[in-house]
Amino acid sequence: MPHRTATTERPAERATERPMVTRTRNGQALDLPLGTRMLLNIAGTKENLSSELVGLQHFEYLILKMPLVPGIRARLLNGEMVTLRYIAGGTIFGFKSQVLNHIVKPGFLLFVDYPDSMEQVDLRQHRRVNCLLPAAVHGRHGTYKCILLDLSEGGCKVSLELQRDDPFRETAVDDMLVLQCGFFGAEGPAQTTLSSLVKSISMDGSRMQLGLKFADLSTDTQLELSTYLDNVSCLI
Repeated sequence: MPHRTATTERPAERATERPMVTRTRNGQALDLPLGTRMLLNIAGTKENLSSELVGLQHFEYLILKMPLVPGIRARLLNGEMVTLRYIAGGTIFGFKSQVLNHIVKPGFLLFVDYPDSMEQVDLRQHRRVNCLLPAAVHGRHGTYKCILLDLSEGGCKVSLELQRDDPFRETAVDDMLVLQCGFFGAEGPAQTTLSSLVKSISMDGSRMQLGLKFADLSTDTQLELSTYLDNVSCLI
């Protein structure tokens, strides 16, 4: 059988589960400790910026410390709509807000409106998206091209084709692999890299399927992944 590489596949994504629910504030102050890492998305763009909560006035505004990247001030003008996400207690929270103001000294600080409502996704009840995305897995036997079959905040399923005597067939449950994929539009060296544990293995002739569980993801990567899944769900 000729070897089929993952680069010939075209994305075909479909959300199979989307347990995001709305939770209103009901007049109670939000539990947002200073130092909370947040991911900020500017309305109408795919760009996500890492930020840190450095201050707030309950029911009035939040203050975020932002990276001073080229052109960012022009994209965060007063009245601009943004979406913010953060993780607390194993749950990803998100809300839409409006830019109130920003200052650049002594640092780039962004003031946004206090949210009236929140959305939440329990990371223990993962949304799962079926897909066909080119990817690669790297382990003790080398790097192999594969196809990403589904994706959630907690893990994924990949498929790859192997020769009869390929050493990758020795892969076992609980082996550590590194998954590389352009989840968020990145290509080449900028691709997303996710450490993963093998949780299931199945073989069908020369085709191997692996169930992977993500391990030790940074807060920013978790938020990026949740945002990606949410955006994909909205397009279905």
